[in-house]
Amino acid sequence: MDYAILTGGDIVPLGKDGVTAMHKVFDWASASRKGVVLFVDEADAFLRKRSKVAISEDLRSTLNAFLYRTGEASRRFMLVLASNQPDQFDWAVNDRLDDLVRFSKPGQPERLRMLKLYFSLYILDPPRVAWWKRPRHIPLPPDVDWEEKLTEISRRIEGFSGREISKLVIAWQADAYGSTEGRLDETMMDRCVGEMLEQHSQKQVWDKGTLDQS
Repeated sequence: MDYAILTGGDIVPLGKDGVTAMHKVFDWASASRKGVVLFVDEADAFLRKRSKVAISEDLRSTLNAFLYRTGEASRRFMLVLASNQPDQFDWAVNDRLDDLVRFSKPGQPERLRMLKLYFSLYILDPPRVAWWKRPRHIPLPPDVDWEEKLTEISRRIEGFSGREISKLVIAWQADAYGSTEGRLDETMMDRCVGEMLEQHSQKQVWDKGTLDQS
């Protein structure tokens, strides 16, 4: 099948042209000989509840156009919606979804694998930039069991998303490059972990406040 990828943020700024754009996408899907997979990331940005959320008339019209074009089952296209806030979908959108797939936060084994992956990518073999004078690898203390260290950290960062894990290892790289010796040690790693845990806790407080308000 052919495929199209867009985000809810692509639709919102279109204003009154959103209806035309929406019809063009589904017209293209209808004309495709292979059929089309339409993937919409951050779909809640324009498929929000009409009854409880204040939305503009242009966005309401775009949502109505989407609902009109997806009102019946079709062999011409498959719709895939991704959202961190599926509870924000309009009830008519939920009625059009055949299957719901939840992607939970990574467990400890997954966190460890991701730490190893990003550690290899950003610490052991960071990408070289032509004007960057640092060596390709970041020197590490030889007496540290890095497998054990990463395992310990993977247990400490319970609840972290993949993006947060990536940012943690990038912070290790930045600290190493900014240090006098240009190397990474356990103290620097633990300091970054502590800062990230504090930031993660603050985000949890913000998220809880948003849910309470809704």
